[in-house]
Amino acid sequence: MIQLRPIQTPQSFSIIPSSFVEDTLNSATLSLTENGTNVDEADVTFAWTTSDNGNYIIITMTPTVTLKADQIYTLELYTNSDVLYRDLVYITTKTDKKEVFKYAEPYQEYDDGDDEYIVL
Repeated sequence: MIQLRPIQTPQSFSIIPSSFVEDTLNSATLSLTENGTNVDEADVTFAWTTSDNGNYIIITMTPTVTLKADQIYTLELYTNSDVLYRDLVYITTKTDKKEVFKYAEPYQEYDDGDDEYIVL
């Protein structure tokens, strides 16, 4: 999962796409789709560069939609014929990468006698 901030300025992150061919990446499209509402931005402005060791690429993107804090988006890098990369993006104001995502409310345990289960 990629973590981004709810800002409208350029942000960078690293990915390993299924293709490292320059022509393919230059003709690719990047999209963001908000989970739950399916509101999407189908053509996000982005640039890419190869990492120093060549094992991954660095994407720098500038969304034109307002990224909502604590929302999850689906990111997709694709061409007309192939999906090069797909991942989830979590929008957060927190900058500590070591902090683990937790649900805001505690879970409740129910016991109906035969089966035990947890509702989140």
